[in-house]
Amino acid sequence: MRLHTLLAGAFLSSFSQLAYAENFPTRPLRIVVPYPAGGVVDLLARTVNEKLSADLGQPVIVEARPGANGSIATDAVAKAAPDGHTLLLAALSHAINPSLSKVPWHPVQDFAGVAMMGETILILAVTSSLPAQTVPELIMHAKARPAQLNYVQPGKGTPVHVSTELLMKQTGIKLTAVSYRGIPPALPDFLSGQLHVGFFPLGQIAPHVESGKARALAVVAPTRIRQFPDVPTMAEIGFEPSVVVRPWFAVLAPKRTPRAIVERLHAGIGKAIAHPEVKATIEGLGNVVPPPDTPQSVDKFLASEFERWRKFVAETGLALEPEQK
Repeated sequence: MRLHTLLAGAFLSSFSQLAYAENFPTRPLRIVVPYPAGGVVDLLARTVNEKLSADLGQPVIVEARPGANGSIATDAVAKAAPDGHTLLLAALSHAINPSLSKVPWHPVQDFAGVAMMGETILILAVTSSLPAQTVPELIMHAKARPAQLNYVQPGKGTPVHVSTELLMKQTGIKLTAVSYRGIPPALPDFLSGQLHVGFFPLGQIAPHVESGKARALAVVAPTRIRQFPDVPTMAEIGFEPSVVVRPWFAVLAPKRTPRAIVERLHAGIGKAIAHPEVKATIEGLGNVVPPPDTPQSVDKFLASEFERWRKFVAETGLALEPEQK
């Protein structure tokens, strides 16, 4: 009798979830972005929201909620109703931040994977007023001026922060972090020469390299890229593979979101990414369009990334608080 009761309860629960999913969504959706408007993550969200809205039959609103290195937005989504109407567009720092500082959310236990949104490529660049033409010249210039060169720090645990920390560890140079709430607010200071060096997402720095206001020294990628075929990779220059940090982006939902709704969202995002216009926009931002995936594969990827960076931070002693201005 008890077994029958449990089976009946499980059946009714599954039936109610399916019934709810059939009516989903019942109101506008929000994709919460943990970084300022105009950044790569925000722009990625805006590349899919229109197509996703058309597919779901409800408006999809992109909401930028920067602050606390992404923790404010992440915590808000973790605590949101698990009904599929509130989503998070997470980046690599989602997996790194819990190993760098105490946060009120867990990157795996509090979230359900929905879909990957791809990866981006970082460019190590210097402002045009800096005389360094190559990475070795940058290292020599920096060693002669300990802590006198400023670098862009758009948030602790971001790919930019991690990449710069690794560069300093492998070369012995000392750079000074200047904090900003994302890359877009930092660009004017970088282009004017107040900031000297930084790792930048390809889509955000490429126009300035092409205009001559910035100089690309190296590509953080396995191979050279078509946009800058003359710029070497970090590996070509002789850096260890650990310096190659590939920023990724993924759509996540609160953990207890019904599987049927997660699958519905995954299908809608997959359709949006596959659309030629969206695909072209993603590539135009300097990002790599993700291959087909499943929510389950996103969950596994998220867990593996959290464990990878937890071990990495413990083994390398990655700076918790960079020297800042």
